[in-house]
Amino acid sequence: MNWAGAIVPLAVIAVLAVVILVIFLYVRGRLRNFSQQAFGTSDLSQAVKQIENASESARSIHGMTDIYLPQIHHDFPDFDYDVFKGRVEGVLRGYFAAITSRDVSQLTKDCSASLRNSVSGIIADLNANGYVREIRDTEIHQIEIARYIKNGATVTILFNASVGHYDVTRDEGGKLIAGKTDRKKQTVYDVALVYVQDVAKMTDYSASAIGINCPNCGAPVKNLGQKFCDYCGTGIREINVRSWSFESVKEERTVAKPY
Repeated sequence: MNWAGAIVPLAVIAVLAVVILVIFLYVRGRLRNFSQQAFGTSDLSQAVKQIENASESARSIHGMTDIYLPQIHHDFPDFDYDVFKGRVEGVLRGYFAAITSRDVSQLTKDCSASLRNSVSGIIADLNANGYVREIRDTEIHQIEIARYIKNGATVTILFNASVGHYDVTRDEGGKLIAGKTDRKKQTVYDVALVYVQDVAKMTDYSASAIGINCPNCGAPVKNLGQKFCDYCGTGIREINVRSWSFESVKEERTVAKPY
């Protein structure tokens, strides 16, 4: 029996096993060191749990409210920040309800025609693909001012809202297309509040998107410069044109939507 011939392969296998063991111990040591520094524990299973819990925590917002609010109050002394925060929350809840029920009338009255058209487009996309989207158990954790923009024609206050909710999309057969049923999605929405500052500088499209209504009968005012309602004849004062309305709601997405 050739013992030398048998020993050589065994020696090679033993060396490879030692090398693999050394690499494993090295990698595990580096991972534990990273885990200790990042999560305060060298237990990798505990680190994974912390990562899972973090995914369920509210998204933090580094708002610019303290910087922009004095500027807004300078331009609009009657601007009540707390009131508008409440209106932002109402707009978001109406937005989610409209998508879930596929009913644009769920939007609040201070949503513009542009925002209503946007939601109608989302509903049309869902219908075209045979999808059902359900947004429920919404928690709005924080609302802050992110930007204050003056462009001559309009003034825009952009709000950031930290939101947690279940947001799932299924096909007609009930198959899950997007979202998680066992964990809330934590995300951030941008909500744009617009004030018409100079109607003369607005394009026909943007002017029509504002969605001004007659203060008497509620009929749409087709021309922002008109003086009387086409339906009931009530005088249209300029103050009705110079009003705040919510123009858009957009999620800060990290992945593309499934439709």
